[in-house]
Amino acid sequence: MRLKDIFCQDQVIERLQRAYAASKMAHAYIFAGPDGVGRRSTARAWAKMLLCRDRQKQKIGDCPHFDSCGRCESCRIFEGGGHPDFKEVYKELRPYTVDDKGKEAKQDLPISVIREFLIDKVAARPILGESVVFLVHEAERLNVNSQNALLKVLEEPPRHCVIILLCTRPEMLLPTTLSRCQLLRFGPIEEDIIVNRLAEQGIGKVEATFWARFCEGSLGQAIQWIALKLKEGACYSLKTELIRRLAQFRLADAVDLAEWMVERAKDLGQAIQAVDEKVGKTDSNRRAQKGVLRMALCAFKDAMRLSAGIDGGLVNADQKDSIAQIADRNTPEILAEWVVGLDKSMRWVDDSVNEKLIFEEFLLDCAGCGIVPVR
Repeated sequence: MRLKDIFCQDQVIERLQRAYAASKMAHAYIFAGPDGVGRRSTARAWAKMLLCRDRQKQKIGDCPHFDSCGRCESCRIFEGGGHPDFKEVYKELRPYTVDDKGKEAKQDLPISVIREFLIDKVAARPILGESVVFLVHEAERLNVNSQNALLKVLEEPPRHCVIILLCTRPEMLLPTTLSRCQLLRFGPIEEDIIVNRLAEQGIGKVEATFWARFCEGSLGQAIQWIALKLKEGACYSLKTELIRRLAQFRLADAVDLAEWMVERAKDLGQAIQAVDEKVGKTDSNRRAQKGVLRMALCAFKDAMRLSAGIDGGLVNADQKDSIAQIADRNTPEILAEWVVGLDKSMRWVDDSVNEKLIFEEFLLDCAGCGIVPVR
């Protein structure tokens, strides 16, 4: 992919282009925004341009636009995935470090990975070109030790070095880290663009509209969801069945529905791991549990809107009757409490609370039966 192929992030790319043209590039960037809006694609396309041996230049408006040629040796090696001057850093490298050799990748991005795959390599001269580009995935997972170890590199990197941190939540980074990087924010992609892209993959407009709204403008996430193959059908079928069950839910159904949600989350976790080998079992299970909870969260938010007399822009517009059933049985205030409760449940997922307890707590609260909190 080249920079010209990136869409809906024109402002970010123009800022990068102007800085490059004026020889005022930052040595470290934070590409901030939700997953799936083009942060990684832009970072890779920018790195490819920096490493290209025959950069192409044209003028778009009053801004010079540089791009990779796609033909030189550097571009060919980059596309092949083996460029020696482009180094990706992610938490799943932990088992391959000297200090943590063989240990499972955890939720955070440990200092062993940062030290061995970035700090120890940053002084090395480029092999093929003029620059070395480091791309750090999930920078919001950098723990305090990892960030403190990075500070000197971020403050005084070699002239040939460019570091890009991909981050969904920059507020999770230390102020000292933020102050040493240039922050570029990536916005959501327009709904119509996502719907049209999904239509090109054979997804009907009704389902495509749901995924565009569910993923909040993230094309990448929408594509990932429709690509998952479950034992009992596609993810969209899981969603429609969950909304149907929530619309008919009563207290007596709490345990059975919780077990059903746990099993669907396990199935979803296996599907996630099957399409992304870099994602460990723990992370895929967390992502799946959050996905199921988010489906319920969107249903309750939709019901709040209907209760308030707003029926446009529903995430679950395809199941408006079921959403109306939920809205008719509950006040906006009660639905708001459930939304807050679901936010808490998703934090419990990150804290590794037992998934059955998470779903049972959520459903019993929805049925109006308070229980002793887990923590």
